[in-house]
Amino acid sequence: MTSPLFRIDLLRTFSADGNIYRAFGHLVASRMGTLLLVPFHLVIGRCDDVVDGCPVPWEEVFAVLEYPAVNPLTNPAQWNGASNAMRTFARLGLHFTGCVLDTITPMVNGKETTLRLVHPCGVRYAEVMP
Repeated sequence: MTSPLFRIDLLRTFSADGNIYRAFGHLVASRMGTLLLVPFHLVIGRCDDVVDGCPVPWEEVFAVLEYPAVNPLTNPAQWNGASNAMRTFARLGLHFTGCVLDTITPMVNGKETTLRLVHPCGVRYAEVMP
Protein backbone atom coordinates (compact mmCIF):
# COMPACT_ATOMS: atom_id res chain seq x y z
CA MET A 1 0.00 0.00 0.00
CA THR A 2 1.35 3.42 -0.96
CA SER A 3 1.18 5.96 1.84
CA PRO A 4 -0.89 9.05 1.11
CA LEU A 5 0.65 12.50 1.15
CA PHE A 6 -1.03 15.52 2.75
CA ARG A 7 -0.67 19.17 1.79
CA ILE A 8 0.21 21.31 4.78
CA ASP A 9 -2.38 23.89 3.66
CA LEU A 10 -5.09 21.24 4.05
CA LEU A 11 -3.87 20.43 7.57
CA ARG A 12 -4.17 24.10 8.54
CA THR A 13 -7.94 23.88 8.03
CA PHE A 14 -8.09 21.50 11.01
CA SER A 15 -6.42 24.01 13.33
CA ALA A 16 -8.38 26.59 15.31
CA ASP A 17 -5.76 29.30 14.77
CA GLY A 18 -4.31 28.07 11.46
CA ASN A 19 -1.03 27.08 13.11
CA ILE A 20 0.51 23.67 12.66
CA TYR A 21 2.83 22.33 15.34
CA ARG A 22 5.59 19.73 15.24
CA ALA A 23 5.84 17.26 18.13
CA PHE A 24 6.70 13.57 18.48
CA GLY A 25 7.59 13.26 14.78
CA HIS A 26 4.12 14.40 13.76
CA LEU A 27 2.46 17.58 12.63
CA VAL A 28 -0.31 18.50 15.04
CA ALA A 29 -3.48 20.45 14.32
CA SER A 30 -5.90 21.13 17.14
CA ARG A 31 -9.26 22.64 17.89
CA MET A 32 -11.17 22.63 21.13
CA GLY A 33 -11.64 18.94 21.94
CA THR A 34 -9.93 17.55 18.81
CA LEU A 35 -6.44 16.58 17.67
CA LEU A 36 -5.19 15.60 14.25
CA LEU A 37 -1.74 13.98 14.12
CA VAL A 38 -0.03 13.38 10.77
CA PRO A 39 3.43 11.76 10.54
CA PHE A 40 5.88 14.42 9.37
CA HIS A 41 7.16 12.32 6.46
CA LEU A 42 3.66 12.24 4.90
CA VAL A 43 3.40 16.03 4.56
CA ILE A 44 4.18 18.02 1.43
CA GLY A 45 4.48 21.78 1.17
CA ARG A 46 6.48 24.47 2.92
CA CYS A 47 6.98 23.67 6.58
CA ASP A 48 9.16 26.65 7.51
CA ASP A 49 6.38 28.26 9.56
CA VAL A 50 5.54 25.11 11.50
CA VAL A 51 5.79 25.82 15.22
CA ASP A 52 8.10 23.57 17.24
CA GLY A 53 6.13 22.44 20.26
CA CYS A 54 2.75 21.18 21.25
CA PRO A 55 -0.54 23.13 21.18
CA VAL A 56 -2.01 20.94 23.94
CA PRO A 57 -0.46 19.20 26.96
CA TRP A 58 2.11 16.72 25.67
CA GLU A 59 0.46 13.93 27.67
CA GLU A 60 -2.62 14.19 25.45
CA VAL A 61 -0.63 13.85 22.23
CA PHE A 62 1.35 10.98 23.72
CA ALA A 63 -1.89 9.23 24.70
CA VAL A 64 -3.32 9.53 21.18
CA LEU A 65 -0.06 8.19 19.75
CA GLU A 66 0.82 5.48 22.22
CA TYR A 67 -2.09 4.25 24.34
CA PRO A 68 -2.90 0.66 23.41
CA ALA A 69 -6.20 0.03 21.68
CA VAL A 70 -8.79 -1.40 24.05
CA ASN A 71 -11.80 -3.04 22.40
CA PRO A 72 -10.82 -1.75 18.94
CA LEU A 73 -13.43 -1.69 16.19
CA THR A 74 -12.25 -2.30 12.64
CA ASN A 75 -15.64 -2.51 10.92
CA PRO A 76 -16.94 0.98 9.97
CA ALA A 77 -20.51 -0.32 10.26
CA GLN A 78 -19.92 -0.50 14.05
CA TRP A 79 -18.61 3.05 14.37
CA ASN A 80 -21.65 4.64 15.99
CA GLY A 81 -20.93 8.16 17.15
CA ALA A 82 -17.83 8.54 14.99
CA SER A 83 -19.29 10.73 12.26
CA ASN A 84 -16.92 13.67 12.94
CA ALA A 85 -13.89 11.39 12.83
CA MET A 86 -15.14 9.80 9.62
CA ARG A 87 -15.73 13.22 8.02
CA THR A 88 -12.23 14.30 9.01
CA PHE A 89 -10.67 11.25 7.36
CA ALA A 90 -12.85 11.80 4.27
CA ARG A 91 -11.65 15.44 4.04
CA LEU A 92 -8.09 14.13 4.12
CA GLY A 93 -8.91 11.67 1.34
CA LEU A 94 -8.38 8.64 3.56
CA HIS A 95 -10.34 5.42 3.19
CA PHE A 96 -11.43 3.43 6.22
CA THR A 97 -9.85 0.14 5.11
CA GLY A 98 -7.56 -1.04 7.89
CA CYS A 99 -8.52 1.77 10.27
CA VAL A 100 -9.07 1.14 13.95
CA LEU A 101 -11.53 3.05 16.12
CA ASP A 102 -11.32 2.88 19.91
CA THR A 103 -11.71 5.02 23.01
CA ILE A 104 -9.04 6.19 25.43
CA THR A 105 -9.01 8.29 28.61
CA PRO A 106 -5.90 10.46 28.20
CA MET A 107 -6.53 12.97 30.97
CA VAL A 108 -4.78 12.45 34.27
CA ASN A 109 -8.00 12.10 36.25
CA GLY A 110 -9.53 9.83 33.57
CA LYS A 111 -12.87 11.65 33.46
CA GLU A 112 -12.94 12.41 29.74
CA THR A 113 -13.42 9.70 27.16
CA THR A 114 -11.79 10.33 23.83
CA LEU A 115 -12.66 8.69 20.53
CA ARG A 116 -9.54 7.80 18.50
CA LEU A 117 -9.43 6.83 14.83
CA VAL A 118 -6.13 5.47 13.54
CA HIS A 119 -5.25 4.93 9.88
CA PRO A 120 -2.60 2.32 8.89
CA CYS A 121 -0.39 5.10 7.46
CA GLY A 122 -0.10 6.59 10.97
CA VAL A 123 -2.61 9.44 10.79
CA ARG A 124 -4.58 9.75 14.02
CA TYR A 125 -7.65 11.78 14.85
CA ALA A 126 -9.01 12.12 18.38
CA GLU A 127 -12.00 13.95 19.77
CA VAL A 128 -13.39 14.26 23.27
CA MET A 129 -16.78 12.61 23.46
CA PRO A 130 -19.65 14.63 24.93
